[in-house]
Amino acid sequence: MRPAELYSLRHEYCHPNWPTADPRVDPDEEERYEEDVERYAGADPMPAIRVEYQHQWKDSVLSLLPPKYDSHRTLVVPDFLAELLEMLLGSHESEWEWVFPSVNGGELAKANFTYYYWRKIADGQKPRTPRRKGGGRGGSWRVLPGWEPVKNWVGKRLYLLRHGHKEWIDEDVRIRIAVESRMGHEVAGVEGLYANVTVPMERLMMDTLQARWLRFMAALPVDWEPRSPSPLPVDLAGWVKLQVKAGKAQAS
Repeated sequence: MRPAELYSLRHEYCHPNWPTADPRVDPDEEERYEEDVERYAGADPMPAIRVEYQHQWKDSVLSLLPPKYDSHRTLVVPDFLAELLEMLLGSHESEWEWVFPSVNGGELAKANFTYYYWRKIADGQKPRTPRRKGGGRGGSWRVLPGWEPVKNWVGKRLYLLRHGHKEWIDEDVRIRIAVESRMGHEVAGVEGLYANVTVPMERLMMDTLQARWLRFMAALPVDWEPRSPSPLPVDLAGWVKLQVKAGKAQAS
């Protein structure tokens, strides 16, 4: 997903709610809704996300607009990501509209995600000590532990995650129509006109991404644990240990 599509992702368009929770806002696409339910929630369901909107500023108002190039599309997700999405949506204490709200529950598109979130994730953070009353600058009312920068991501843009994902599926799937459709790109000419993304293509996408994840987990140090400056609403550390175990089992 493009960042603006990610910011605007709502509960009803996200696994495990979609496609059965689809509000069906477009009466001209009734056939598509029926096919989605059969394909992604039928006898052999595939967890998926529906890209229906992007958040963009229009006339100084943050608005829900169609995705770039009108690239409405369905993204099947591997098992590990489906589990994380289920954990995340299950952790919301209130019926938040957004899958990824800001820390105060509002729209992430208003939060300057690149500066306040991504740069601190990628570049690391020095410990923040409490600011004494009347002590001037140099401290913070909110104490934060420090953490190390993420290797290979210092100074790099969030958007490169999307580019890297395309390289993975280019290498592993090698089916142009499936890759470009997932990215929200149009394939020109006769190839794009007559080609369709099939269920086996989508399952291949899921399987290769899952296999990459498990290889990554198997390579983690034994004592590695996810770190967060704030308490997490889910037992991510326990979940990671299970993923590492599954990764090492696959590797053996």
